[in-house]
Amino acid sequence: MDGMLPYLLLNATGLGLFALAWLAARRGRRWALIGAAIVLALVVITSMMSWMPVLEATCFPFAWYIYLQSFVMPILFMAFFGLAVPQLKVPWNRVVVVVLAIGLYVEQGSIGCWWMVSRPEIGDERTPNDEHHLRQSTAYTCAPSAAAIAVSYLGIEDSERAMADRCLTRVDNGTTRFNTYRGLIISLAGTTWRARMVHADLDELCQLGQVTVIDFPDMAHALTTVGTGAGVILHDPLQPRPGPYSRKDLAERYGGVAILLERR
Repeated sequence: MDGMLPYLLLNATGLGLFALAWLAARRGRRWALIGAAIVLALVVITSMMSWMPVLEATCFPFAWYIYLQSFVMPILFMAFFGLAVPQLKVPWNRVVVVVLAIGLYVEQGSIGCWWMVSRPEIGDERTPNDEHHLRQSTAYTCAPSAAAIAVSYLGIEDSERAMADRCLTRVDNGTTRFNTYRGLIISLAGTTWRARMVHADLDELCQLGQVTVIDFPDMAHALTTVGTGAGVILHDPLQPRPGPYSRKDLAERYGGVAILLERR
């Protein structure tokens, strides 16, 4: 799905919705108000979802959705502007708003999502070692390294580079929690395992053998944990080796949202 074709289709979708919304709005103010209410409701829901990642992951646990996620809001904005512009009475006001709308769309969609077309190779081809550990090779590949560590416990060998591609990691910007989730979904496809984003408590993280990808929000850093009962084995991609981590220390730094690897 990666590449120029989805990028062009998504850009065309935004422009197409702008045109369709404009035509619908010209049928009458009532149509414009109904359409605007629907679009604004979708904008609010989308914005709320960004603050509730577990709910969003539960509703849309699909790799394709995560890939398209960053284009949702620009497309909705174009639909809203298409409904709003015909309501303006002064011609030059319409021109100004159209220019602003297209400029915003180019900045947020066309330029902001150029990564769909051009993604450099990130990370190297190293895979987790005999201890299932993998040290990140760049300052921004902690998440793909943590994901590769996690799946290695399930007998799946993925390199940092392969995971960075699946996790849509970006140079200097790193990897979002959702994109980490995407990488795990793809790696576990066709296996008896699945990734699930949840609000996990310490009992779940520390459960014997439980493999989990978490982050420490205070340093925006992704890690892998493996439950030992009393605590966890912590795989920090910044460190050369994994080590034990107590339940107490985990409680002080864990952010509350985890990606559990579990049987289907």
